Amino acid sequence: MGKEWRDCIVTMIDMVGVKDRATADGSALMRQFHALVRREAQSLMSVAHTYVWNDSVLLLSYVDGEQFFEQPMRDAERLKRQIDKLAPSYAIAIKGQAFPPVLDGENVPAPHNVTLIEASSWAMANCFIVEKVLGGKLRKPWYVDGRIKTKIGSVRTCSTHSVTLLPEQKSRKVYVFDGYLWDDLSGKRKGSRGRKEHRQ
Repeated sequence: MGKEWRDCIVTMIDMVGVKDRATADGSALMRQFHALVRREAQSLMSVAHTYVWNDSVLLLSYVDGEQFFEQPMRDAERLKRQIDKLAPSYAIAIKGQAFPPVLDGENVPAPHNVTLIEASSWAMANCFIVEKVLGGKLRKPWYVDGRIKTKIGSVRTCSTHSVTLLPEQKSRKVYVFDGYLWDDLSGKRKGSRGRKEHRQ
C-alpha cells in the first residue's frame, strides 16, 4: 500500500436498547443523540472524522506514531461518557489503515450528495465482527484491539479474548473492560499497581 494509507483507530460507539424503545421515545432519543454528537465532536481534537447514524457513531483518528494512541482513546471515552448520560452504550476500538483521499488514478471528486467513509474498511468491518462474537454474550462497555491496548495507559480490569479478524483471517487479542478505561480523563497516568487481566 502506498504512503497515503495512514494508520488509524476506528471506534464505534453504539447505544443499547434503542430498538426496544422504538414505539416509545426511541426516535426522540436518537435525535438527542445526534445533537449530542454534533455538539461534542468539535472538542474531540484527535478525531479527524465523525460519522453518526441512528444510534451509532464512528470515530476516525489518525495515529502517526505510537505515542499518539492514547489521546484518541481518551477522546472516544470522553464522548462515550456523555452518550452514557442519555443511554448506556458500548464502544469497540480497532486499529487499521485509513483509505487515501481518492483511489489510485481517480481524480473525479465525489458528488456533493455522496459521503465516502474514509475509515479503514477492515477496521470498520472488524468492529462489527467483535460486536457479533463478543458483544452479544458479554455485554461490556469497552472492547479494545490488543494493538491499541498495549499503547495506552489504562490499568483498569479487563479480560482477554481471541477473535478472528479481517483481512488476514488471523486470531487477534481483544481486551474487554468492565467499565471505563480510566478513572478520570485528565491524562495523568497512574502506576500499574493493581492491574488485573485474565484470559477467557
